[in-house]
Amino acid sequence: MQRLVFFALGFALLGADWKSTPFPEWTPDTVLRLLTDSPWAKGTGADIEWYKREQRQLTYKDIPGADHATVKDNSLGPLGGIGAPKPKLPMKADLLIRFPNALPMRHAKALYRLRDEKLGMDKLNGLIETPASSAYYVVEIFGVPSEVAHQGAGTVESLVSRSAYLRTRYGRKYVPAKVEVTIQPTTLKILVYFSNEEPVKVNDDELEFFADMQLLKCRQRFKLSAMTYMGRLEL
Repeated sequence: MQRLVFFALGFALLGADWKSTPFPEWTPDTVLRLLTDSPWAKGTGADIEWYKREQRQLTYKDIPGADHATVKDNSLGPLGGIGAPKPKLPMKADLLIRFPNALPMRHAKALYRLRDEKLGMDKLNGLIETPASSAYYVVEIFGVPSEVAHQGAGTVESLVSRSAYLRTRYGRKYVPAKVEVTIQPTTLKILVYFSNEEPVKVNDDELEFFADMQLLKCRQRFKLSAMTYMGRLEL
């Protein structure tokens, strides 16, 4: 799915017909647009600064599994071919900041899976995920290179927990209740949970999300009036 999502980012997909066409009649383009370029999912670029702040510059040898120059085979390691010339660390990241628990996102993901796995429409309802808890707003940071977690997932969780926030246009601020980081082969799956005990409302106008992972920062704004679906605000 990751490959198709980023493939979609390279195109100006036209016609956000999720507004006028009811689920589950959305086209594949509509599904990809919802998941990558919609009121609930926005792309942004981030520069990666490979140094430890106030310390020495980080090199590829600081990344576990990167230094295998003495091994003579063609197997693949986490940063490419083992025994290959010195690998280059990524200097930029193409990120998606999105609200995965919003109902339109869950609808789009279910339709994507249905078509990708060539299932019958009778399976659709079973593919619509139910959030594990209704007590949180969840923000996903998608596309952070896995090398950023060179000191382990716990380090990234700690950095995001201390720095991340959701803030309304009028200054109300939400801080993380918890952060979950999963290290995948090429990217990190980062979920940031914010308590919704004090609900966000459409008349809050805008939500700004920010997180600082030391090696990179991300910031994105979401227009709340555009995040309504089936007559209600969906986060």
